[in-house]
Amino acid sequence: MSGLQVRAAGTFCTPVMCVKPNWPNALALSVLPMYCIDMIDFRRLEAFCKVYELRSFSRAGDELFLSQPTISAHVSALEKELDVRLLDRMGRGVLPTPAGEILYRHAMTAFASLETAHLEISQLQDIITGEVPVGASTIPAQYLLPPVMAAYMRSFPEVQLQLRTGDTGEIIRKVGAGELTLGVVGAHDQQPDIVFTPIIDDELIIIGAPDFAPRSGSVSCESLADMPWVVREAGSGTWKIFSAALGTHGIDCRSFRPVACVDSSQSVIQCVRAGLGVSVTSRIAVAEFLSRGELVEITVDGLDVRREFFCIYHSRRQLFPAARHFIEFLTKKCR
Repeated sequence: MSGLQVRAAGTFCTPVMCVKPNWPNALALSVLPMYCIDMIDFRRLEAFCKVYELRSFSRAGDELFLSQPTISAHVSALEKELDVRLLDRMGRGVLPTPAGEILYRHAMTAFASLETAHLEISQLQDIITGEVPVGASTIPAQYLLPPVMAAYMRSFPEVQLQLRTGDTGEIIRKVGAGELTLGVVGAHDQQPDIVFTPIIDDELIIIGAPDFAPRSGSVSCESLADMPWVVREAGSGTWKIFSAALGTHGIDCRSFRPVACVDSSQSVIQCVRAGLGVSVTSRIAVAEFLSRGELVEITVDGLDVRREFFCIYHSRRQLFPAARHFIEFLTKKCR
């Protein structure tokens, strides 16, 4: 029986996926335990899947550290090999064809099976190895995780940690959907299948350029509405907790005067340093700027906003040794 089998170049020829010989008409893939004659190149399939996910050849190239022409060549070769169009090029965008939808679905199953096999074999050898996709909101990604990841990699060099950033809401959604193994976020959400483990305490403070320092030493909650604000995007955990804290004082953040809306803590800090307005952020993120006098803390009468950062994972998803060890390592380092 002939067909098309997926394998990684240079690895043993274990059958993973086979395209039936009448592919152009049936448009069907089967995960079958058979040996096939023609092999789908692993790199081509990886390139196709990344274009499918990002809907962009250039962005797929950035993710895989390949040029756009290389990505295009991989996908074109795969289409030629299968004798079917997998992606429709729509100007700058890309849309999968029905055949592309089928191939992507089964490719993900094949990739997951290969990774599971690799990890299970590693467990037999008592080796901590494999890829661990870790998502983090901006403050953990920029200030908490880099030194922890570096220390972890020194202890477990066979592990590949993949850090992906997003706002708190996005990271929680991706962990819930199985797109990320772990996440580190700054807000707790009511998700029945997500485990939230506290790892470190934090304080939210209002910051401004030195010109914004109050003459009286502090300001009232009511006066915050009169200030120009650099605000965060809707999914920000920092902004969510700050809004809730002000709500207990009868203050609605929607009454604030926004001068800019940004999507990262670094952008907040730079906008505030430039004198654009005031904002709220983690004390962890601005400690050095405060000590150098580049920013000032604006104290608000009666307002004390504390929070925790959490390591999160899906309770019904199997965690392999690398992920379990990283959770333990992270919790120990942050405490």
